[in-house]
Amino acid sequence: MEPHIAVLVLDTPIESITDEFGDFGDNAVELLKASKVPLKKYQIAYDLADPLQQTVTDLNFSDLLDGIDQGLIKGLVLSGSRSDSFNNENPWIQLTDKFLKSIITNRPGFPMVGLCFGHQILAKNLGCKVNRNTTENGWECGITTIALNKSILSVEKSPFADTLETEDGNVLDHINLVEFHRDVVYGLPPTSTSNSLLSQTNFQSIGSTNKCSIQGLVTESGPVKILTFQGHPEFSTPETLKLLQLTHEIGKIDKATFDRLSYKTNNLINHGTVVANVILKFLETHS
Repeated sequence: MEPHIAVLVLDTPIESITDEFGDFGDNAVELLKASKVPLKKYQIAYDLADPLQQTVTDLNFSDLLDGIDQGLIKGLVLSGSRSDSFNNENPWIQLTDKFLKSIITNRPGFPMVGLCFGHQILAKNLGCKVNRNTTENGWECGITTIALNKSILSVEKSPFADTLETEDGNVLDHINLVEFHRDVVYGLPPTSTSNSLLSQTNFQSIGSTNKCSIQGLVTESGPVKILTFQGHPEFSTPETLKLLQLTHEIGKIDKATFDRLSYKTNNLINHGTVVANVILKFLETHS
């Protein structure tokens, strides 16, 4: 096993999307292709109709723990998924929870990055409430403007410092990221916990939208090193437009909403590459 960053693939392929754009793991690898450390995919999610596939997931988690213990895995990136992170009856989600709890409890300083579902399942294992968004807010889809909290620039070894600077010397106070979710994280991790590493760690929300107040988490200080985004920096604009079309076709958004979101997605700058630099700085700092 060579030193690498592990990408946990937390969904199965979406046929009409994966054939053209790759799976969620491929998207994350492409996003972080400038990494000085290679990235390697580990398939975690499997079709529940074929429980024999759990053997592959079990082996992958065993390899992950061995690689982390040997110092060969330098960080984790958790992908998005169509599943609900709070579905505690799902066997591969149960295995993922057990794995994350082990990292959070026993491996101080080990960096983990979560994207959408990855953000939610990490937050859940930090003690946050994760559930459906309110009916009023519903789905948040397409390229969306996120208001950033200025305080993220001053967290310990902030991955946002410098990476949010523009060519003219200004600092971005917002970013545009692809969103595809109706589950949200409700609030920051609790400060009172029996986990000794977690009790020493403070977190901040990276920013908010009018539909989702926690658009990501970043470690402010302490031994548990977390960086998450509710959005999908790994999704290109063409892939986003295809996903919007699919979301409309299966009836999750109506035609008027589809038209409005497609217009925004076509016209807003996708800041995925900016976030890629943030993630790479975070991983390089803590690996």
